[in-house]
Amino acid sequence: MISSAKDDRSTIVRVCCAYFALFSCNGLHQPFFPIWLSAHAITESQISVIMSAPLLLRLFVTPAIGSFADRSSNRTRVIRVLALLVLATAMLLSRAQGFWPIMALTCLMMLMSQAISPIVDATVLSLVRQGRAHSYGRMRLWGSAGYATAALIGGQILGLGGPTAVFYAFMTMLAVEFVAFLALPDGAGAPVKDERPNLPLRQQPLLVAVMLVAGLALTSQTAFNIFGSIYLREHGFSDRTIGFLWALATTAEIVMFWAGPRVTGILGPFGLLALASGVAALRWSLMALTPHAGVIVLLQLTHAATFSCSYLGLMRFVEVHVSDLRGATVQSQFVTLIGVMTALSTLAVGPIYQQFGSGVFLAAASLAALAFIILLAIRKPLQASDLAHANPSSP
Repeated sequence: MISSAKDDRSTIVRVCCAYFALFSCNGLHQPFFPIWLSAHAITESQISVIMSAPLLLRLFVTPAIGSFADRSSNRTRVIRVLALLVLATAMLLSRAQGFWPIMALTCLMMLMSQAISPIVDATVLSLVRQGRAHSYGRMRLWGSAGYATAALIGGQILGLGGPTAVFYAFMTMLAVEFVAFLALPDGAGAPVKDERPNLPLRQQPLLVAVMLVAGLALTSQTAFNIFGSIYLREHGFSDRTIGFLWALATTAEIVMFWAGPRVTGILGPFGLLALASGVAALRWSLMALTPHAGVIVLLQLTHAATFSCSYLGLMRFVEVHVSDLRGATVQSQFVTLIGVMTALSTLAVGPIYQQFGSGVFLAAASLAALAFIILLAIRKPLQASDLAHANPSSP
């Protein structure tokens, strides 16, 4: 039961702040952590191993944490504990030297960090289902805004103080993230019974296929996520420009999330995922060419389709077809799936980039093309399923 409109607005504001802080940490970590590793004499192949190991290990960790959160009467307490542990581990990592200590602490930090986002997403979808919020996308966009802001500032910090300064900024943002999670009201978005089938993933083949399509489209970004900053640096882009380009992509992502309710209503899950996978195949094919500043700007703007539409298509399907009692579990299963796919991709892109340079983006394009082919294969059941659940709650 909703106590008052004021209470709901307060909850939504706190969720938006939590998203902003959570993805600000990502914006300082994802673009610049490989550069920090490189500054600690870690080779390209070792970077691939360090970045992929926690993605493989999450297969055994993230679903268990998500299931625990669903069984818990208070998902937000689980989020807070994880955030505090991530901060403590990052502080230890800042002092680490050598491949094995850095790898061990990075794995621990990323395993806990990766478990937070799906629980937050499940909480937000619960609020949407309860009618306490209208749009997942318009809350999630604040995460994108945080990422863009942090990436832009991170580029400035990198140019002024180097990789170590960026890592200290990352740790500072982890502390802010913990405070933002403390502000989340206890029990916000707690799972409730609803009419959707409470089925395990193995009994929902269409959901598995949709997750696979979204996962492949998102995994195609691995090559750029790992080596994008290094690649652009090698082609003469300044650190500040690199930060701007990362922020530009996320700004486009924000615009798409804001337009999410309208775009989702027009395209549905199939249209959103088709746009994401099709544009991703084109984006990475063009990225393989020698980069020109104008072309790179345009390609970064396509992030609105390759990233945002992947998430909007998946979240629309999950909102309609997955029981709220399994919300965090399914979200965690998805990030585990994409984690394994990303880990395998990360292991591959290091040697490929070392050997072929920009050719690694052609491999990325092939993943997006595979997603599009799978989507075409499930087109009829996916569209039929969407019609059968006409007029669900807003995305």
